[in-house]
Amino acid sequence: MASSVIRARINRFVTIAWLTCLAILAAWVLFKGHDDLRATWNEIRNAELQWIAAAVVIQFILLIICALTYLVILRRLGHRLGLWRLFDAHMQRSSISVVTPAGGPASVYVFVRYVGQQGVPAEDGLLTIGVRSASSTVTFIAVLIPAALIGDSLAGGIIAASMAAGLVTGGIALFKGERDEWQTPLRWSRRLPRWARTRVLMFIINFRDQGLKPVDLLTPMMLALLVRVGVVGVLWASLNALGISPSMQTMLNTYFASLLASTVVPVFAGAGAVEAVSIVALRQAGISNEIAIGATLLWRLIDLWIPVGIGMLLHARQELPALVHEQSREPSSAGTVESGIEPDNEPRETA
Repeated sequence: MASSVIRARINRFVTIAWLTCLAILAAWVLFKGHDDLRATWNEIRNAELQWIAAAVVIQFILLIICALTYLVILRRLGHRLGLWRLFDAHMQRSSISVVTPAGGPASVYVFVRYVGQQGVPAEDGLLTIGVRSASSTVTFIAVLIPAALIGDSLAGGIIAASMAAGLVTGGIALFKGERDEWQTPLRWSRRLPRWARTRVLMFIINFRDQGLKPVDLLTPMMLALLVRVGVVGVLWASLNALGISPSMQTMLNTYFASLLASTVVPVFAGAGAVEAVSIVALRQAGISNEIAIGATLLWRLIDLWIPVGIGMLLHARQELPALVHEQSREPSSAGTVESGIEPDNEPRETA
C-alpha cells in the first residue's frame, strides 16, 4: 500500500515537472526560433499531399493490425469479438494511456471494461492485455539490439549482448515451462526485482491456467513487429512529403532514438522528448532544420495525436450517454427519498 502511494506521488511529481519543462521549452522555441517555425510552416504548406495520404493509410493499417492482435488472442481464449469492436477498444485504450499521467492502469481498465460488456471475463481481458504487452516488449527489445550495435561502440555491444541474452533466457524459460508444468519460469521469475516479480508471476500463472502455450505468442509478436515497421513507414512517408528521400539508416536511427526517448520519458507518450531527439537525429543525417522539424511534426501528428483525438471522441461517445442518463435520474432519486420511499437498490447499467 505504501509503495503504491509513493509511486503515485512520484508519477504526479514527474508529470508536473515534465509539463513545466515542456512549457518552458515551448516558450523558448517560440521566442528564439520563430524564423525556423515560419520556414517549417512554409515547408508543411507545400508538402506533397499524396505522401501525406500514404502516411495516413499506413497509420490506419497499423491501427487495424493492433485490433487484429487483440482478436487473435481473444479467439485463442475462446471469445469471438468483431474486428471493429476491438478497433474501438484499442483506440480508447491507447488514447487514455497517452492523456492520463501514468495511464497504464487506467487504459487497462478501459479495455477490460469494454470487452467485459461484450461478455469477456475480466481475467481473460487482463490476460489479453498481458499477452499483447509481452509481445510488444519482446519486439521492443528485438529492435533495440541492432540500434545498440550502430556505431560499433563497446558499450553498445555490451547492451546488445545483454538484451539478446535476456530474450534467449526468456525463450528457454517459456519452452522449458511447457514441459515441467511451468515450474521453470515461475522459479526464474522469483529472481526478478520486486517491482517486476509480481507482474511476471501473475502473467505466467494466468497464461498457464488458460492453457496457452509459447507458440501462442508467435502471432502477436509478428503483428507487433509489423506495427513497428509501419511506424517507420509513416516517418518515411512524412519525409517524402517534404521532398526528402531518406536512407534506411536515417529512418532507423530516428526511430530508435524516439523509442529510447519515449522509454526515458513515459509521460504523454514522450511528448517533447520524442520530437526533440527525432529532430536531432534527422539533423545529424544532413537534413535541414525546417524539414527536420516539419517531418517530425507530421510524423507525430499522424502517428500519435490524430489517433489520440479519434480515441477520445470514441470514448466520449461511449461515456457521455451514460453520464447524461445518470444525471437525469438524480432528481427522481432525490424525490423518492424525500417522500419516504426507498430508492431502487438494483445496480445501474453503465456504458
